[in-house]
Amino acid sequence: MGQDKALMVFGNFPLAARMANLLRCVCGGVTLVGSRAKYSGLGFPVIEDIFPNQGPLGGIHSALTHSEALCSLIVGCDMPYLSAGFLKLLLEVAQNAEADAFVPESKLAGYEPLCAIYTPACLPPLEEALRNGERKISRLLDQLRIRRITCQEWKPYDLDGNLFCNLNTPEEYIKAVTRDK
Repeated sequence: MGQDKALMVFGNFPLAARMANLLRCVCGGVTLVGSRAKYSGLGFPVIEDIFPNQGPLGGIHSALTHSEALCSLIVGCDMPYLSAGFLKLLLEVAQNAEADAFVPESKLAGYEPLCAIYTPACLPPLEEALRNGERKISRLLDQLRIRRITCQEWKPYDLDGNLFCNLNTPEEYIKAVTRDK
């Protein structure tokens, strides 16, 4: 992106604040993972990575380490089309099933690990992966008991095909901002 996408504005709010507000509506408490210096002005508690510069695995690890909940909803800030309805479905599935993680399946990538629920049972394999220099979430998921949220389950929340759309390039961001107006 060439800049911190968490602070890029989408719908009048930085992406991180927009996602945090959605999550607060769905589950109450929200904590951002990242630099306090960058994100403390967004109005949410911020925790820093325990294993710095380790990408999403480091962020998931930090969130779970600091969480007192039986399960934690982990969502990347760059998915502007997630809906409260879908996130509520994810929480409902987690409350009614036993697994280490509850992860939507993806038509392209296999899983959507940055829009998932993780339990404390994920911490030992997460920590081992980080200590061994592993940064791929897919390898971690192979070690966990996963409850896959199937395409059939989440499809009713994805009427326009953008539910898991990520903003990873300037072009994707511009297209999304233009579409949102």
